[in-house]
Amino acid sequence: MTPLSPRKQQILRALVEEYIFTATPVASETLVRKYGLRFSSATVRHELAGLEEAQLISQPHTSAGRVPTDLGYRYFVEHLMLESALSIDEQRLIRHQFYQVQDQLDQWVRLTASVMARLLHSAAVMTPPRASEGHLKHFEVLSVTDLSAHIVLVLTDGTVKQQRVMLDTAILQEELSAVATRLNKLFDNKNAEEIEALINKADFSAVERLIALAILRILEQHGDMVGDTFYRDGVINILDQPEYSRIGPEEERNERVRKVMEVLEENRFLPALASQLRSADGVQVIIGGENQWDEMKDISLVVARYGQEGKVGGLLGVIGPTRMQYSRAIAVVRYMARMMDDLLAEVYGYDDEEH
Repeated sequence: MTPLSPRKQQILRALVEEYIFTATPVASETLVRKYGLRFSSATVRHELAGLEEAQLISQPHTSAGRVPTDLGYRYFVEHLMLESALSIDEQRLIRHQFYQVQDQLDQWVRLTASVMARLLHSAAVMTPPRASEGHLKHFEVLSVTDLSAHIVLVLTDGTVKQQRVMLDTAILQEELSAVATRLNKLFDNKNAEEIEALINKADFSAVERLIALAILRILEQHGDMVGDTFYRDGVINILDQPEYSRIGPEEERNERVRKVMEVLEENRFLPALASQLRSADGVQVIIGGENQWDEMKDISLVVARYGQEGKVGGLLGVIGPTRMQYSRAIAVVRYMARMMDDLLAEVYGYDDEEH
């Protein structure tokens, strides 16, 4: 991206901040009047034309003011945005809430999502903490019909997994239990790689191999950072935003609502999170069209990993319109990730150097 002059940077910062606050296209006169710019409206209009040519802002209608583009928001986040932090009172209130649900991991997850949604008046999402690599603790195989069975796995991090398997021939519960007893001894505390090695070299019966392969698939999927479970809170907050309640014709607003609900209800954002965060550190911002999903082109994500690398952790973040208070969102997500870091360190006994 071509570097901007200090004057263009000042104007772009003011325009983005004003649009985030008002959700209304910003005119040059507004920037001069409200932001104390030391140059005329004509000069501002000239600079705005340059910012538009650089695709950092756009003009919805000929007579309207300007609004930031995804590229404009990106430049703002990386170069112009002022750092923000939670107040001492906010931090104290959050820690008090967590103190009230001590040693209740599932309640920590729900509370984290609730706190983020409330502080940002946005939708919050969070995956529960899980080990980066699943190890089998115990499993059972239960007969369902003559030709199907149900596998229930308990992993060493406490995760419970279930899967239906189809059988080639009718097998009684007694035989399924015997298979489970043998494989439990063989697979005790093993991860996917170790179980795969055993499958390749052990002399298994057809039903033992079928059950073993099902367990292998479950453990392989467990290593996926986003998993198949997540918590969300504050979805209604998104629908209160002007983008979904008053900006544009009713038909366009309804289409925006449909898309954002589809993203949240069908977990469409999870692949975007996985691709962005697989090797990233710290808080990540994904703005509108930067992800591959058409349904998400009007949505921004501010997300982070929590927990300890290579051990137990997950993802947390917020979802909102691209007209998001990015500085505040980054501060909240960063603080809540550190909060979960501390809580998991206590539960799993990470020492200070590791953590």
